[in-house]
Amino acid sequence: MQRRAALRVAHPAPPSHAWDLLFTAALAAFTLALALFGFVLAGVIVDDSSSGPRAESTSSPQGATAGGAHDAGPAPMTRGADDARLQAAILDELGADVGRFGVVARRLDDGLGAGVNPDRVFYAASTFKLALLYEAELRRSQGLLDFNAPLPLDESDLSEDLGTFENLPFAEEGTLTIGAALEAMITLSDNASAVALLRLLGPEAIDATLATLGLKHTSVNTRELPTTASDMALLMEAIVRGEGVDPEARGHMRSLLLAQHSRDGIPAGLPGSARVGNKTGTWEQATHDVAFVETTSGTYVVAVLSDSDRDWSRIARVSGAVYAVLAQ
Repeated sequence: MQRRAALRVAHPAPPSHAWDLLFTAALAAFTLALALFGFVLAGVIVDDSSSGPRAESTSSPQGATAGGAHDAGPAPMTRGADDARLQAAILDELGADVGRFGVVARRLDDGLGAGVNPDRVFYAASTFKLALLYEAELRRSQGLLDFNAPLPLDESDLSEDLGTFENLPFAEEGTLTIGAALEAMITLSDNASAVALLRLLGPEAIDATLATLGLKHTSVNTRELPTTASDMALLMEAIVRGEGVDPEARGHMRSLLLAQHSRDGIPAGLPGSARVGNKTGTWEQATHDVAFVETTSGTYVVAVLSDSDRDWSRIARVSGAVYAVLAQ
């Protein structure tokens, strides 16, 4: 106890006036530091609010091109809020079955559009072939793929045939070119060609390209083949605009889709004056159609996905309802 008392005495307090000066200086320094901290903190808060989450857009990224290839077509428009009239027209046609459908429609020149269950995940069925089409055209634009080269086929590819393989345009030596396979895959929805092209192009690389375009739920690297109406509309928009590809590839994709043989869905709900390119997809509890529609008022894309069994008439009616709004 004595030692502790001695220690306290060994460090006497400074005179009162010196202590007052020191206390005043310390208080001023603390106040200044506190003010500076508050200023910096306010700046951080402002920066965070300006760079934080924004309203999500399902349109293609501005200025983005897959694979760094050629930029072609009009610049993508930022999609705004859903148009109430268009959404009501779609809902009226779906009625009580609205939960079984995913629909997205969007006009390209001004971004006017609407969606119903846009992010519900469906089995893609043959709509996944749109991803293969885009990837092949992208690589040809980059000089990485020759459409005149023969496509390697094996027995596993032929096992996927559902009756269209015999109609493929084989050369005299029995080979099938990549370009011919691509055409059969889109216009006839040939499965053997699709499986061979998927192996040639690589599912991982295709998924990476889709991510570059902004697709969030679609994958060709799994047998589940997940996709959404939002993703399919975005992919069709990239095809129509020719994002990342040269003008030749853009025109070729358009011509193949215009030559599609299956026209019972979206095309069936349109007047003869409209030009429509589409790709269907059907399987058990999967009936889909994805299209671009060219009208005198501009071009729009529409994706109608459902878990129904070949309810083409409903898809056609939804198509007609979309046309009545977006073709004005």
